Amino acid sequence: MKRIFLLFLSVSISSAVNLKAQDASKDFTDGQKAYVLSKFCTEVKYNYVFYNNLTFDWDSLCLATLPKLLATKSKEEYVRELQRLSIELQDGHTYVYEANSDNSLDWIKPFPFKTKRIDDRVFVTNVLSSDFQKQGVEIGSEIVKIDGLDVIEYVNLYKRPLVSYSTSQWLDYSPYAGFELTKEKGSRVSKILFKNRDGKTFTIESHRNINWDIANNTFDYKILNGNVGLLKINTFMGNDFKKEFDVLYQNIKKTDALIIDLRDNMGGNSGNADYIIRHLSGKPVKMGNWSSRMYIAAHGSWGYPQEWYMETPDDLIPVNEENVYTKPVMLLVNAVTFSSAENFCVAFRSTRKGKIIGMPTGGSTGNPIHIELGYGINAQICTKNEWDTDGNKFIGIGIKPDVEVKENVDMFMKGKDMVIEEALKQIRRDKNNVG
Repeated sequence: MKRIFLLFLSVSISSAVNLKAQDASKDFTDGQKAYVLSKFCTEVKYNYVFYNNLTFDWDSLCLATLPKLLATKSKEEYVRELQRLSIELQDGHTYVYEANSDNSLDWIKPFPFKTKRIDDRVFVTNVLSSDFQKQGVEIGSEIVKIDGLDVIEYVNLYKRPLVSYSTSQWLDYSPYAGFELTKEKGSRVSKILFKNRDGKTFTIESHRNINWDIANNTFDYKILNGNVGLLKINTFMGNDFKKEFDVLYQNIKKTDALIIDLRDNMGGNSGNADYIIRHLSGKPVKMGNWSSRMYIAAHGSWGYPQEWYMETPDDLIPVNEENVYTKPVMLLVNAVTFSSAENFCVAFRSTRKGKIIGMPTGGSTGNPIHIELGYGINAQICTKNEWDTDGNKFIGIGIKPDVEVKENVDMFMKGKDMVIEEALKQIRRDKNNVG
């Protein structure tokens, strides 16, 4: 272990006692600040899968960051500075965050609506509060300003600087996606200026501790013209994921083609993603290889180079033959298709079942390890490098679609979805070619 970390620990060893008991303390001492930094920097050295690819000296950067952290006036400010350090690693699965406090009113919460960025404008995509609906918020409402600032300016000032990212497209779009735009302490009051499709503007000013009385669905499903099923998977999280899919699948099997929409799906449980893939192919589905760093102390003492664990996962075995979906399938993606949703894309492409349509994905996956740094501060550190089934790199790049289509405001305002339209066109083209 290098001298920098011994120095940190010598300053802060006494503060490392009874960390849990001190979590609720409002005072954050210099010793505690140094301890948390040293622990984070050390955990990155031993766990971060891309550590050997860094183009700068991590120890030197950690040491240079110490004065900034010691100068912070509050724990909240300290966490922000530590987040800025983690962002230097440029990895979407490596980040720092503060645990929720004992005061539930100050837990991090968004307003009860989802949003997305199209061009340089931001629109509501779902509303989960009947009270907000009564006040005029609807799907298609535009977010014009937040707390007096143009929404893009607001994100550039308060959100974008703290986003962990592996690609520029994730950095450009993820702060506006899902619930990310309005996440703050629940007690924080914000004023949001909306504009509806008819041009009417209105303002809602509220804290975030609001009753959500409309379900946030894992799936949205409907039938399009031509008996084409449209399955939007909002997340791969959820204990009832497989049961919910099984219910929907009874209707999906009756369609003549299927569009799976993974746009704005930020991932979740890869086992859930695999479960759906197993319904799309009658043959075993190849998965991409992965690797993770290994550390054996004795080998380190002998000066061995970095050692790696490599694995080729077993193929995914299809569900029973009569239950496999045999019709054409198209997959929709965008810059916020992320993590296990990208693993889904890798497996889907290996089935050669259909085309991937949309924009390059977020370009980050990899099983982060959870680290408690102490004093209510936590870190996630990416431990796993992955490739697609042809051995190509996609982390730090994104999965490139077969057909690139970008949503635009004009079509959105007319109630049309350019990406879905392209998927339908591809389905018709494939049917004509077969005929």
